[in-house]
Amino acid sequence: MKEIIKWLREIEHLANNVYSQAALIYANDEKFKKFLEHTAEEEAWHYHVMGSAAEYLSAEPDILPVICVDDKTNQKITKYFLEISSGSTEGTLSKAELIEKIVEVELSEWNDIFLYVVNFLKDRTCEFKYPAARIQTHIKEIEHYLETVQGRTQALQKIKELPPVWTENILIVDDEKMITGLIKSLLNRSGNIDIAHDGQEALNMMEKKFYKLIVSDIDMPKMDGLRFYHEAVEKYPSSSNRFLFMTGYLSSERQSFFDKRNIQYLAKPMDISALREEAAKIILLK
Repeated sequence: MKEIIKWLREIEHLANNVYSQAALIYANDEKFKKFLEHTAEEEAWHYHVMGSAAEYLSAEPDILPVICVDDKTNQKITKYFLEISSGSTEGTLSKAELIEKIVEVELSEWNDIFLYVVNFLKDRTCEFKYPAARIQTHIKEIEHYLETVQGRTQALQKIKELPPVWTENILIVDDEKMITGLIKSLLNRSGNIDIAHDGQEALNMMEKKFYKLIVSDIDMPKMDGLRFYHEAVEKYPSSSNRFLFMTGYLSSERQSFFDKRNIQYLAKPMDISALREEAAKIILLK
């Protein structure tokens, strides 16, 4: 397993360099440049995830993996990056061809092996549950970009046919069952949905599962939404930007609370489209 992780770090480092180089070459195409820069940043992050994996396993005896990276697979994946690098530098690849190459490499065994390692580790430590969720977001971002590029229907279809790496978990917190049932029905295509009826119950659920989106009311028994937010962020700091509050009473104090912490909120009655749009924005956050 340690050899696989070492190989993945080398490939992620190569990917970051190649995409960063291509972004410089396409500096005049702002939209494509941003896509390449963002993809490069993701590969840099993957590199650090594999660094954490190496550190996690360093003190343990090496584990015999189910697979190994053979020379043929290594050469195939390395070749993709060499073609992207030389094609963009020399101008022998059109933008459309470059996009196809990027999709090909993102769909290659490279990411299958990466996910194999992440899935192996996320069953042993919660530290690797977030990387699995973020990888799914990365794939979705490529899909969204391809939807804006004319004539990329074949590449888009390939991405859409990928089985999900991770299904997002969503937590709805409200003491009124009719409200939680309605929100669940409106967001049921966005992930697996759990329901809590007060802040304390929600906190207990967060101890057992990673939630990418937390939709919470404020006025609830036992523990209200604002106290729930404070305690959740104290225990899980990265959860601070995953909250979407609902409120039927937006006082100046509550408005100040949301504004100071850059917390998203919706006033009741909520527009269905606004609920879905704000939920989607949070789910796509890193």
